[in-house]
Amino acid sequence: GKGTAKPVGWNEIRKWKSKDGPIWIHLDRTVPEALQWLRDESGLTPVTLDAITTEESRPRVFRGKRGYIAILRGINQNEGEDPDDMVAIRLWSDGERLITLRHRRLFAPRQIYQELTEHGTGPVSVAALFETIVARLISQMAACVTEYEEKLDAVELRAENADAGDLRRELGDIRKDAIEIRRFMAPQREALAAMLADPPSWMPEEVKPSLRETMDRQQRLVEELDAIRERGLVIKDDISNKLAEKMNNNMYVISIIAAIFLPLSFFTGLLGINVGGMPGVDNTAAFWVTCLLMVIILIAQIWIFRKLKWI
Repeated sequence: GKGTAKPVGWNEIRKWKSKDGPIWIHLDRTVPEALQWLRDESGLTPVTLDAITTEESRPRVFRGKRGYIAILRGINQNEGEDPDDMVAIRLWSDGERLITLRHRRLFAPRQIYQELTEHGTGPVSVAALFETIVARLISQMAACVTEYEEKLDAVELRAENADAGDLRRELGDIRKDAIEIRRFMAPQREALAAMLADPPSWMPEEVKPSLRETMDRQQRLVEELDAIRERGLVIKDDISNKLAEKMNNNMYVISIIAAIFLPLSFFTGLLGINVGGMPGVDNTAAFWVTCLLMVIILIAQIWIFRKLKWI
């Protein structure tokens, strides 16, 4: 009740009684001893056990026969792994015990454990601990979403000068990651809304405002992810339009050059045919006359193109 706690082992867990005070049991579900204790000694019903030990699970909350179950996801902050490969955490509580189950390491429970055991600044009750874990998961998601927004800003700033192919690949990666995270955030938002609408009986009134704020924050994150996806699509379209405009300009220049040289090529080709009767063959000034005619034709073409506003 003072925001402090002490670590316990299996002996203390097996001997624990309600009168001993609140207990937080954080387990790795890949450890056989943990699964055996859950099956044989935890007192959880088979339905609850199946829900918290299943391999794949989407975020949801529901009431069990003996407690309240929340299955949530957190950002993967493990070294060398992708943040969008979100890590599941299962929570069960009856107000006196909080059992949390994970497969891969999550930073949020570790931080709270350190606050309780080392700093004495942790939650003061099981209900507060439950809410703090949920809030910390959402807080870490917010940091990840902010990182995606910063990446998108950087891509937008480089859109004028950087290679379009590289930018489109970066945008594709950002949008893909945002979609992957939203795939779990959206149902998690619904789960938190359900928890707030029908909270567990052991959750006191003073914890509910914090839970409501956490749910609102989750809602904002989902909206920000939607905005990231849409903004990424707009930037991608803008890059594609600029690339298409650049290609069109290049093709236009090539077309103008071709239009200028087409009659000149025809004229020189006509003079180059090897048949009798070609004018100026015996005239020493014919070459310069021909060059003058070509210059006149070129000037006339440029004047016509400018008159037509083609150049």
